Amino acid sequence: MVNEKEDMLKVYRHEIPDGLPHLLSSGVHFLAPQNGFHERPAGGKGGTDWFGVQWIYSEGDLAPVPDSTIPPVCDDICKWREQVVFPDMDAWDWEKAAEIDHVAEVDREHKMLYTSSLNGLFERMHTLLGFENALCSMLTDPEEVEAFLDAMVEFKCAQLTKIRDYYRPDVLNFHDDYGTQRGLFFSPDIWRDMFKPRLKKIVDHCHGLGMIFELHSCGLIEDIIPDICEIGADCLQCMDINDVKKMKEITGDQMAYGVSPNFQRYAAGMAVGTMGEKELRKEIHEEIMTLSEGGNYYPFINPPFTEMDRIIWEEAEVCRQELLKLHGVLD
Repeated sequence: MVNEKEDMLKVYRHEIPDGLPHLLSSGVHFLAPQNGFHERPAGGKGGTDWFGVQWIYSEGDLAPVPDSTIPPVCDDICKWREQVVFPDMDAWDWEKAAEIDHVAEVDREHKMLYTSSLNGLFERMHTLLGFENALCSMLTDPEEVEAFLDAMVEFKCAQLTKIRDYYRPDVLNFHDDYGTQRGLFFSPDIWRDMFKPRLKKIVDHCHGLGMIFELHSCGLIEDIIPDICEIGADCLQCMDINDVKKMKEITGDQMAYGVSPNFQRYAAGMAVGTMGEKELRKEIHEEIMTLSEGGNYYPFINPPFTEMDRIIWEEAEVCRQELLKLHGVLD
């Protein structure tokens, strides 16, 4: 009998799991995003977050986005001290937050608690400034950007301390997207100068609190993946548009990968008829079995709500059975 909680933790400990653990397995209590504190509006819909940013939601979207039709909270990075009000982590009712998120009901004996800190350093900067202004500010006013990011590090470390105290997660998933499907939003050198040392402080603080640190970062970010490993991230949750097989060879047993399949390509292919169920199953099977070699991997898949997700879910279970046999758990 596989202990699903321990099997998931093996991924983060850089051990070989018995089967194919993932975040929707029976061994994980997935608490993300939370409703008890407002990195984004509660309920996953539109509204105002705790920095005063307005978000909008369209039915069918996976998440709300900042409302770009209204002026940003901060119209000039040089005015961030006057225009940006950081939430007071000591003033927030964290006992109430944990109650709202039903933390006391978590079966910690059988489930790993997985929770998140949304809107990391770059994400929060562009929600406050607007995307274009955030990018331009890195070139026009780098010293002010770095001063703002230093303040963000202090805020995030204070937030993580409260999350540890009141939620006590095993894994902290920290969101900061750095790229598009074609590459990074900015040069690797800008990321290394502005974000890498500050992200390392957050990673170190997270570890000091006794939590596993997982970075969620969308986009084609291969250029900085070895750097993410270097600063001590236990796991990178990323997209398979990155050459994860190659990255695993580079980072070895130092970092795990939670990899989302190419949902966009699969959905488009099925919609226009260039990909059928047989082809989808073949691609998913090959990806999972290849990336499972040597451990340090879990598939970041969706619940089986759509036909595409159902097929992916079923094929992941086929792979799980194969891996259990491969590792001698099943005959």
